[in-house]
Amino acid sequence: MKKMLIAVFVAGILIAVFAAGAHAASNRRTMVPRVAYTEPENDTVIDLAGKKTLTFGWKQQPVPGGGREGFRFRLYKGFDYALIAKEELARDILSIDVPADKFEDGATYSWHVEQRDSAGMLWSLHDTWSFKVTKKN
Repeated sequence: MKKMLIAVFVAGILIAVFAAGAHAASNRRTMVPRVAYTEPENDTVIDLAGKKTLTFGWKQQPVPGGGREGFRFRLYKGFDYALIAKEELARDILSIDVPADKFEDGATYSWHVEQRDSAGMLWSLHDTWSFKVTKKN
């Protein structure tokens, strides 16, 4: 009986430690601020006729606990996650230019940026913005 009580007690401690760790990691992920985008605007049509690049930009956000390691940019064709461009950027870079020849006339694209917490190496949650491209002269 004594061995069984000890086993139950140890199992309870292990479950509590695991649950606390999982909650801390989940809570910490939500503590890394989302990135606020500036351009291109969400749900818009962008005319790339005669342009060489399209600039994607975002604002400086509060620094996560432990500091900011950097940003992760992703650009997709449509919403089916056909990756067009990806880039890992330094913590002080707040925009990226993508060559206009990567975009097709009439196609829809979606994009997002996350910031990484250097202490926990966790990526922030992110919003996804989209736009449609036209290349008419």
